[in-house]
Amino acid sequence: MKVQKIDLLKEITDGLEADAYLVYAPQWHKENYRFLTEGNFIGPFGMVLYLGKKEEIHVIYGSRWDVNKNAPLLGRVSCHGIQPYETVNRLLKEAGVRKLAVSGGKYLPYGLLEAVEAAGTQVLTAEGKLEYARMQKTEEEIGYLRQAVSLADQAWPVFMQGVADGLNEYQIVAEVEHYIKRHGAEDCFMLLATGGDDVRGMTPPMMRVAQEGHMVRTEITPQVNGWWAQICRTCVKGRANDRQKEAFKIFLEAEQAGFDMIRPGVNIRDVAKAENDVFRKYGYGEYCTEKYTRVRGHGHGLDLDEMPLVLESTDLVLKEDMVVVIHPNTFSPLCGYMVFGDPVLITKDGYELLSVTERKLFEV
Repeated sequence: MKVQKIDLLKEITDGLEADAYLVYAPQWHKENYRFLTEGNFIGPFGMVLYLGKKEEIHVIYGSRWDVNKNAPLLGRVSCHGIQPYETVNRLLKEAGVRKLAVSGGKYLPYGLLEAVEAAGTQVLTAEGKLEYARMQKTEEEIGYLRQAVSLADQAWPVFMQGVADGLNEYQIVAEVEHYIKRHGAEDCFMLLATGGDDVRGMTPPMMRVAQEGHMVRTEITPQVNGWWAQICRTCVKGRANDRQKEAFKIFLEAEQAGFDMIRPGVNIRDVAKAENDVFRKYGYGEYCTEKYTRVRGHGHGLDLDEMPLVLESTDLVLKEDMVVVIHPNTFSPLCGYMVFGDPVLITKDGYELLSVTERKLFEV
């Protein structure tokens, strides 16, 4: 485990006036584990336990196989995979831990919570601490995100070819995932929406097939070494009509308005407001509400939706080396749901657009 991650564990532990820090990660939410260890696991869970007074780090798994796989990669870290709950209880007792900071507390199995309480330990919440730290990326992490965006760019023509060939959504996703995984991604997340003006949002793939004049909306989100990044695009089967073109101009203007606000020191709520103000200018402010949309963008990282969420209600200042996607996705009475967005890296003086896919409404 890298020194910077150990220092972060110590900083969070000391800041909460705790004796130790437990990071619990179930199989379906292992972002914090991957952030700290830069590794992975296949069992039901992984835990990182930092013992402040002893300055020890223990990694505890729900599968013995994960110990054999990861122990050689973790350096001066003790790995455990037998009787994990009993191991936590023993380590807390031996270290005399009275206050234990916990991330992932809402996922703690009852047996593990019992083992912690049996050690005479008080649990303190550390929720959000690691998520906040994950917002600013290292050069290495930015490199993984660049690779993910590049794969999304490369996969967009594959997506459009599937639409042009008359494939259903399952088949299109299969073609895109085949390409992306062949070229280095470990996973890919996609939502789609095929249809006309009545489409209200994206879903997992279905048997829908685009008919002439339909829009096909998607977000393509490859994962490289744990790190997710996406592009959002919409294409029309055949020729786009005037209402679809008019709607896209508004979305393009909204995305650019968001970009124009981005630089270190700007509050993310002002980015969201800049996007929404474009819709308000054209009389579509109603469609910036929760009834029609969710967020105007979000952070990229080890989770699909990272902090910060780009909302007018979010109070968070942008810093250099954050990576966010700006996507003013929402329903439009002109064309139904529209999907359009791109990821940017926050730089010293502004932002760097990470995607190269043309910013237009495509026709196939």
